[in-house]
Amino acid sequence: MKYLFLLTMILGHVTFAHDKHTDSLKAGTPLGGTSILQLDSSWKNQKGESVKLTDLRGKNRFVVMLYTRCDTACPLIVEDLKGIATEIDSKNADKVEVSIFSLDSLRESPASLLAFSKKRKLPSQWGLLTSDSDAVAELAAALGVRYKRLQNGDFIHSNVIYFLNKNGEVVAQKEGLKTPRTEFLKQVRKNL
Repeated sequence: MKYLFLLTMILGHVTFAHDKHTDSLKAGTPLGGTSILQLDSSWKNQKGESVKLTDLRGKNRFVVMLYTRCDTACPLIVEDLKGIATEIDSKNADKVEVSIFSLDSLRESPASLLAFSKKRKLPSQWGLLTSDSDAVAELAAALGVRYKRLQNGDFIHSNVIYFLNKNGEVVAQKEGLKTPRTEFLKQVRKNL
């Protein structure tokens, strides 16, 4: 009985910590007038190819930061992102790319990114990227994403979808899970 109680307490603590994943860290303010494309970090995509942030120049872009082992908030962010991408007028769809950056610098790999892409049925042209902890921290700071690794390897983090212009500057953001898209989409269309 003592072990059952202890197990219940441990599982309850993990569940509580993961429940907080959905709403505990509000995003900070992105660095105004600053392009993420100025950051010098290197990333690997789901194909194993090296990508510099400067390689992303020239296209408007939706950006999110999440981790692929998440089974609560991150899949909701991805579904929201898929819905937003679908709502962009068909004439503008080719003007916007999508980049998903992983927060998990320890466990993420091109293979795990590819598996996540297949599991979530993401369009093949979407870029999923992983890098070391310094690159993750630098990009998160530039975007205003707050995150914290938990002892079990999961994360609590800001739940934000960003829209960046062709120069890599944040021009709109949608924070929270299951929040209305109307104003965000209005800002996106205005900047296309």
